[in-house]
Amino acid sequence: MLVSPHRYWLLFTLLAAGGLAIGIGQDGSATPHGQPHPSPLENIALSREDRSQILFSAGIQKALRGDYAHAIEDYDQALKLAPSNSEVYYNRGVAYFSINRPQNALQDFSQAIALQPKMAEAYGNRGLIRQTLGDRQGALADYQQARLLFQQKGDFPAAQQMEHWINQHEIPK
Repeated sequence: MLVSPHRYWLLFTLLAAGGLAIGIGQDGSATPHGQPHPSPLENIALSREDRSQILFSAGIQKALRGDYAHAIEDYDQALKLAPSNSEVYYNRGVAYFSINRPQNALQDFSQAIALQPKMAEAYGNRGLIRQTLGDRQGALADYQQARLLFQQKGDFPAAQQMEHWINQHEIPK
């Protein structure tokens, strides 16, 4: 999903862990003895990766509601549990950009790329950040890599969007 010709092309990469959708929340009701109901996840043994995935999903839900600051908190916690998850870095980069913290976004998109070098969306978004920060050459390099990766994935509309941006921002020789 591309939004505009050259601004704010930021995508959420939604990841469903094994098709499992988990809602987190408590209703605050109490048992007849005045004790709060335990969380449904309280007695379940979860791996670090599963807990990270739950936090990641909660962060996505907050980001979709526009609550980027709290989404970032969830992403931070998810990364403490599973620091090699490129999808979390990618989404945190989107959240940082959304609250006008482009340097943080740039770092997260770069980390997502380091962990998953074929993540076309991260190259496209890093290009946008670089363009915003005045790094025209870096932006062009990222747009070109994103175009190549989108073509390889068969996502031709996204590849065409990258081509459009390249043509608009290419420095004449």
